[in-house]
Amino acid sequence: MKPFTFMRSLRNKLLATLVVLHLAMIGGVTWYFFHCYGDIMGTMKDDQLAKIADAWASSQRLPALMPMVMHEEKLKSSYIVQLWDAKNQLRASSWPSLHAPLQPKKGWSDLKVGDCGDDCTWRVYTRPGELGSDIGTIQVLHNIGYMKSLMVKRALDALIPLVLMMPLSLLVIWLVVRAITRDLRVASREIAAQEMLHPHTLSHEGLPDEVLPLVEAYNSLLDKLRAAWSSQRQFLEDAAHELRTPVTAVTLQLENLRQHIQPGEASRQFDQLEAGVTRTRHLVTQLLNVSRQEDRSVVATVDTLELDEVLKESIEQLMVVADKRGIDIGFTGSARYRLQASRSDLRSLFDNLIGNAMLHTPEGSMVDVLLHRVGSHTVVDIVDNGPGMPESFMARAFDRFTRSPDVKAQGSGLGLSIVRSVAEKHAMQVALANCYDPQGTVCGLQVRVTLP
Repeated sequence: MKPFTFMRSLRNKLLATLVVLHLAMIGGVTWYFFHCYGDIMGTMKDDQLAKIADAWASSQRLPALMPMVMHEEKLKSSYIVQLWDAKNQLRASSWPSLHAPLQPKKGWSDLKVGDCGDDCTWRVYTRPGELGSDIGTIQVLHNIGYMKSLMVKRALDALIPLVLMMPLSLLVIWLVVRAITRDLRVASREIAAQEMLHPHTLSHEGLPDEVLPLVEAYNSLLDKLRAAWSSQRQFLEDAAHELRTPVTAVTLQLENLRQHIQPGEASRQFDQLEAGVTRTRHLVTQLLNVSRQEDRSVVATVDTLELDEVLKESIEQLMVVADKRGIDIGFTGSARYRLQASRSDLRSLFDNLIGNAMLHTPEGSMVDVLLHRVGSHTVVDIVDNGPGMPESFMARAFDRFTRSPDVKAQGSGLGLSIVRSVAEKHAMQVALANCYDPQGTVCGLQVRVTLP
């Protein structure tokens, strides 16, 4: 079951609160209007009962009342007049079938005739006739149930504007809140689009005052991160420069010593030593490349480049390694692509990708480099016949000094980190995917570079 997240939004909280307030307001207005209107109607009806009774009291003779002929519901909306003689006998009534008894108490009272709730409850005004008149008592009634139904109807009529106004007011509030939170959404997109190694300070412009402390805390954290990245980058650069000179000196000394090594065990040990120094020299070079890629103060020269020429240069540069390991490396360029970029950056990107492919594929196998169109994009695919890469490791493959535990080939773990840095700089996308044979077995790795 998914967690209920509707109320986690400030906008949704505000709208929900306003809905509750509107409903409470509508309920309060209904109650207030019903009771106020009821008091007004009750006072007016009581006054009318008294006036009707006073009008009939002025008669000296008992008149013959014409019974009202209408539906019972209509009769309940009328005033019912009853005339009693001095012996408390009912002599005339405008609704004879209403058997309402004479009230012993003079003035206003409530009377229930029958057992049907408010519809059988009547408001009664009773007064004696004038001296010398044949009318002993006048009793005038009106139905309380009808009056209450009228009060309810009037109260509901008064609520119609409030009910109609509710969605309109909520829409206006929603639009206002949406406009206020638009700047927050822009800020969140700006944060999401930042580069991991080169975050920039978030602007305060247009943001609500309540959010400014959070933005200031975020900018403070970015300052600390930039300082940490700068220290790390400076350390890498200093370490690489410090190591470069002695490693180069050791390499030259090994070259001079090579001619004095006798064949046999000494030669084998010397080869291992030379291979270790070569890996160290490669690691130093990679460290320098990492520090240069992350240093945005260094502006690389941008040229108009034909991508197929850059790929051919990388393949030619690595052809010695391919021949040494018996790897058949091929290039297929079915598309042409020209871009504005740094040649050294592109060479660093493709040298690392093609070099990795040749490093991890078995001797005597193949590495294919393809420049072609896929859908609406131009891509470069580098496909090898190696063991592939664990799916769980692909998300971390571009981190520094990270190598798959299944890979036996030697490497520094910096190549893909450099690839990612160059790709981000030139708005490229790099994706890793295993290749499968018809039996579903991993038969290699495909690295796809999607060009902008």
